[in-house]
This record gives sequence, C-alpha cells and structure tokens, in this order.
Amino acid sequence: MKARILFLAIVMLTFLLPGAVMAQQFFDYFGMTLLPNGVGDSLTMYAEVRDPAPAVAPLPLDYDNYQYTLVITDLELVADGFPEIYANGTITLYEDNGTTADYASPATFTDGTAILVGAVSMEVYHLSNVIPTNTTGNGTGTVDWIGGTNLNDFAPEDQLGWTFLVATNSGSGLLEPGYDEVWDGKVEPQDIIVSTDRVTWDKLKAYLK
Repeated sequence: MKARILFLAIVMLTFLLPGAVMAQQFFDYFGMTLLPNGVGDSLTMYAEVRDPAPAVAPLPLDYDNYQYTLVITDLELVADGFPEIYANGTITLYEDNGTTADYASPATFTDGTAILVGAVSMEVYHLSNVIPTNTTGNGTGTVDWIGGTNLNDFAPEDQLGWTFLVATNSGSGLLEPGYDEVWDGKVEPQDIIVSTDRVTWDKLKAYLK
C-alpha cells in the first residue's frame, strides 16, 4: 500500500512541480535617477522593490517585515547618442527592517543588508534625443550577480546574464525633487530559478510513513 502511495505521490509531483516553477519571476522596481552630466560621468538610481504579484520574485522576499531597495551606482556613460551606452556599474538589492526609504535622504536606500550585488551595463534610448519634446525612453541591460548574502541561493549558472529592463520618464508627475528621471522596470533571470532546497527521496519516504 505504501509503495502505491509513494508512486502516486511521485506522479503528482511530476505534474505539479513544473507548473509551480513556471510562474514568471522578476524583481519589480520603481525609482528615481540622477543622470550623468556627460561622457565619463556616472548614473545613479535609487528604487523601491515591489511585490510583482501575480508574478513572483526570484528570491522569497518577505514584504510584510522588510523593505527592499534596488540601487545602481557608478554606471558610467561611455557613449552619448541614441542609444546612450552605460557600463561598469554596480547594482545592489538591499533588505532593511529599519529605516523607511526616503528619496530626500538617499542613504536610507543603502542602510540595509546587501542580499545581492551585481555588475550592470545597459543601453538607454532617450526619445528626447530625436524628438526634443518627448520626455520618455526605455532601456535594456545585463546583470551578473557576483556577491551578497543570498548569492548562493542561485546555482552558479543562474547568477549571470539577467535582463535589466526600464521605462524612463523625465516629465512624470511622480518625479521627486532633485532627481532627473523616473525609472520603472524589472530585473529578471533568463530562465526560471528553481530553489536549491531539493526534496530528497529519503525525506519524501519519511513524509509518507
């Protein structure tokens, strides 16, 4: 009888697990950006990370008890045009259960625990470069996670080549004083991230005893 139950459990896991891991995964962010003054200067972004429901974050984030922020620093403008080319930046995902992030005080975005740290490069298409009255734009880039307390929650092959997507708007009514643009976007892995916590056969057998 137990063998039959074990077989049925395996069949159920075979059908249920693929559906569970197929949910869309990304870090959803909304923030403010300080643009460089010219080639050789750097871009900075301070953003809040939001619950992407019905999608899920690639890490199990506790939105009820922590605030999550995403910060980009030292993202150098290496070519100014259409697109603008940025390289050699650092992107950090922070977890904080203390100070609430406040755009008037940028340090409140970086006073938590750095759970992921990565290298970021991107191309940004500011439509104002071709249509002067247009305040919008978009960009795409790549992120390689290289550090942080939760780096090893991803398998080594899942740490590299993430996609950074952004919609930009310098004319948004949501723009905070002192900043140049609103950035709204996501950071997502190339493939679905599966937890490294595997259920062993022994655990499954023990559960069915």
